[in-house]
Amino acid sequence: MEQTTAGNRRRVRVLPDEIANRIAAGEVVERPASVVKELVENAVDAGAGRVRVRLEGAGKRLIAVEDDGEGMGREDALLALERHATSKIASADDLDTITTLGFRGEALPSIASVSRMRIVTRPPEASEATVVRVEGGKVMAVESAGAPRGTTVEVTDLFFNVPARLKFLKGDATELRHCVETVTQLALVHYDVGFELRSQGRVSLAAPPGQSLEERAAQVAGAEAPGGLYWARAEADGRELVFAFAAPHEGRGHRRGLRLFVNGRPVQDRLLVRAVTEGYRGLLEKGRYPVALLWVEVPPDEIDVNVHPAKREVRFRDEGRVFRWVAGFVAESLAGAPWLSRGAVTPAPEPSRRPELGRVAEAVAGYAERVSAGGGGRAPSSPPARKSRAGAIGRLRMGGAPPVAPSQPGLRFDEPSRGPYDGLRFLGSVEATYLVFQDPDRRELVILDQHAAHERVLYERFLGQGGGRPVQRLLVPVTVECSSAERAAFEERKGALSALGFRVEPFGDTALAVTETPADLPAAAAEAVVRDILGADPAEVAEGHDALARRAACAAAVKARRALDASEAEALLRALSAARHPSHCPHGRPLVVRLGRKELEGMFHRR
Repeated sequence: MEQTTAGNRRRVRVLPDEIANRIAAGEVVERPASVVKELVENAVDAGAGRVRVRLEGAGKRLIAVEDDGEGMGREDALLALERHATSKIASADDLDTITTLGFRGEALPSIASVSRMRIVTRPPEASEATVVRVEGGKVMAVESAGAPRGTTVEVTDLFFNVPARLKFLKGDATELRHCVETVTQLALVHYDVGFELRSQGRVSLAAPPGQSLEERAAQVAGAEAPGGLYWARAEADGRELVFAFAAPHEGRGHRRGLRLFVNGRPVQDRLLVRAVTEGYRGLLEKGRYPVALLWVEVPPDEIDVNVHPAKREVRFRDEGRVFRWVAGFVAESLAGAPWLSRGAVTPAPEPSRRPELGRVAEAVAGYAERVSAGGGGRAPSSPPARKSRAGAIGRLRMGGAPPVAPSQPGLRFDEPSRGPYDGLRFLGSVEATYLVFQDPDRRELVILDQHAAHERVLYERFLGQGGGRPVQRLLVPVTVECSSAERAAFEERKGALSALGFRVEPFGDTALAVTETPADLPAAAAEAVVRDILGADPAEVAEGHDALARRAACAAAVKARRALDASEAEALLRALSAARHPSHCPHGRPLVVRLGRKELEGMFHRR
């Protein structure tokens, strides 16, 4: 058809199949790992119990995927090479209830259009296999042969007819890493399926069939978490979560250690990344990311898995609810620092094709309600009451914190001695900065950074001021002499100071009077906090209460080189033990180091 407009001649034409297929291939096939992903997903959907992947030249020369699944007859094998041909859906309604990995019907023809492909497939009822040879999208031969049940797809000379695409591939080491990561991701979802990946004849990944989720995660991802993985499980409102995580101090400077799965599908989802990161608030330093795995199960009609050609992304129908639920679940799972618990054992998730989850709906729903009421996705304002469960690492719980009695100036906390630091004996301090304790049960030295520990305690209490936490009225107000800039900032930030538990009033033209402070804060620290909040960067103030609570805690916490006596050190330890996150300061830095007998003996060459 031709169209002419003002001397401008345009020609609209239907593209030939060859060009259309190459365009489709550009959406689906980015690199060898894309081919591996599509072929392995097809194998899993075909009911394979074992999947073997063989690579040469990091997949550039050869990608072979062999499975023992259902296989195909001759007619289906040829039809599978047509665009939009699929056995996964039959009507538009099926798009709302997709449970398979592949469904678009574009993978095989797209891959075949930019490679030389050989398919060998036999269903269980057939006496012989069908062999189909394809080159650049054109079927070159169809033959019969003997072969075991299942399907083998061999892809050679990837991008042989698209040299521009071939130029953009990275080196073999990089491309192989992507292939290994792709198979690893699928192995972490389909843990009952056996996977083997070989490159240049060497085994890069071997996972036997019939494993539990815990066994598969320990084998495939365990090397990324030398300290082990901790498990938490939850179910509420038809949604299910499994969370496996390393201690925060084992975090990385990149996101590759964070793996996300939705309804049995590995995804790269920004919403879930933000939700998990929110749950880690105050436990990771800036620029660090957790080593963690999160499996999410929601009803199929609540997500759209058809938003990306390669199915790497999903879209949730109610993103706000999912964000709050995941962030709350992660925060509850991390509460109490299970990696500090003595003798704790992670419970293995129930074995099944997809994770079966325990029911702790009230804890997660309670967190979601608190976050929704407070806004901004902040962590709960008060630490939950501790509940222990035999053998459970993921201590999901809810409730209020024990009452805090007002204290006199100094480090005095009337908190019950219950938590990960029970039974420690104070030995002394180093440089009046690091508190040294002995753990007689575990035969370890425990070293605390006194400033970071006190900072964590105060931070959580500042977060709780809006929830009716006690304040103390000062008999003698603390006077703060202000610069003109500080005096001007006061009018803008007095609400923020009030939310932290401070009552501050103008005192003449150039000063302020602090008449109330949080009950457990020494009056001497009031001036430092007020000055720090008044001098904070506007961008930090705009971040909200959480950022100001961190700043106030840092200003008020006991400083390095300030010697603590035994009673103060023990009081600080008790208060820290009752904290929601007793292992990291509010900026995400670890505040405790444990040295076991083996480490000490090694230092003295006594092994």
